[in-house]
Amino acid sequence: MKNRVFNTTFENMLRVLVLMSVLAKPANSDRLTALDFICIYGKKCKVLDKNLHGDNEFGFAEFTSKREKITEAIKLSVKNDYVTVGKSDEGLVYSLNDRGKEIVAGIQSLYSKAYAIGAKIVCRKFANYTDEAVLKYISKLATESKEV
Repeated sequence: MKNRVFNTTFENMLRVLVLMSVLAKPANSDRLTALDFICIYGKKCKVLDKNLHGDNEFGFAEFTSKREKITEAIKLSVKNDYVTVGKSDEGLVYSLNDRGKEIVAGIQSLYSKAYAIGAKIVCRKFANYTDEAVLKYISKLATESKEV
């Protein structure tokens, strides 16, 4: 399956770039992972009115593998010079640079537009949450859900 596009590092990178384009400040990989998950499963996470990747009973199970996938996506973003790496009290943080903004501006699909709209809502809701609090929010919902 050479032509697999769904959930590839490239797809995750494009989503992370769109997410960074709406974030007010640089973010570490934990925050990017959590916010991306909430953007994709907005309804399941009780933030948006639908799940961008559809309704399924295994959404929370995806979260465990998401950190590794987002880390790879961030590495690809840095390698391609779309993202600037900085340091903060939370460790390494990432922000979109001008080249990354050009890439985001060139992404014109219904999916990316829906993702960006959801990302704005998600980022606004969690703007005052610490990284740990966002992760706890997801963990609490996963525990309350009937998913195994």
